[in-house]
Amino acid sequence: MASSNSSSYEIPSYESSTSRTIKFTIILVLQIMSISCSIFLLFNVLTKSALYRPLHNHTIIVLGMISFFQTISDLPMVLAYLHLGQAPTTVFCLLWNFFAFSNYAVGIWVMTWASFERHLLIFHNNLIKTPRRRLALHYLPLACSIFFPWFYYVSLIFFYPCVNTFYQTLLFCGWCCYARNDPLVFFDWLTFSVIPTSSIIFLSVTLIIRVIRQKYRMQQQIKWRQHRHMIIQLLSISFLYILFDGPSTIIGIVQLFLPTFAVDVQILYLIYIVYLLPLSVPFLCLNGLHQLRTKNHRQTHPTLPLTQTQVALRR
Repeated sequence: MASSNSSSYEIPSYESSTSRTIKFTIILVLQIMSISCSIFLLFNVLTKSALYRPLHNHTIIVLGMISFFQTISDLPMVLAYLHLGQAPTTVFCLLWNFFAFSNYAVGIWVMTWASFERHLLIFHNNLIKTPRRRLALHYLPLACSIFFPWFYYVSLIFFYPCVNTFYQTLLFCGWCCYARNDPLVFFDWLTFSVIPTSSIIFLSVTLIIRVIRQKYRMQQQIKWRQHRHMIIQLLSISFLYILFDGPSTIIGIVQLFLPTFAVDVQILYLIYIVYLLPLSVPFLCLNGLHQLRTKNHRQTHPTLPLTQTQVALRR
């Protein structure tokens, strides 16, 4: 969501109340659906050990939690802004900046780590068999992916040595005052947009290539059926990040050379399209939890003989 251009996001003159109402309605409907899905997802995750014990589910569960938090913290502020046509208070502006950028940064960092960790879980599973290795190669990187972006934006938005001047009719109220520091904004954009998005694309593509190569080797060390769900689970969510975040990142790169390139498109559409990401993630997380779907499948066919049920579950 961060941009390489530190100038304020102004509302173009042709942004009408009708267009704001359309955006408000679409986001509100999707928000209600997403919150309902997230509550169902979190309830099952917190009450079923078969869901939260497997290591490969941890990043997916965290992504679902992050998306839920963004849906109940950041998105209501977006809706208020669209409804009123401006931010109501300066405190609102400060919190809006914090929730918008910290939630996004945490989500994309966790997704980047999940993309890398799938390579470990599938091709180097022996590296995380001991508790000490699991701590070093699973829990600590996941914790860093959550807390580093959060602490980074706490210090940047609340403690950066400058005075905020908010313009409540502008998107994100014109950003916090740290945005006047162009090198800092450029670092912010690289760290939480360009590098993570590029890494997700690269790691997802290489995962597909490695799996295909491994599958067709004469002496397979990896069973496709055993890891199919982990791979599909990752690639489906990776596709969302690439689809919704990729265009904004590409435009940001072009703007390094052409500062005014597609600025109106970015402000009117792409920033709001990025919000479709947290709204969609819970549905893919729910679909990606194979244990939950397996349990539901079993409940849907209570009269099947045991042998038939086992065959159905293998498909």
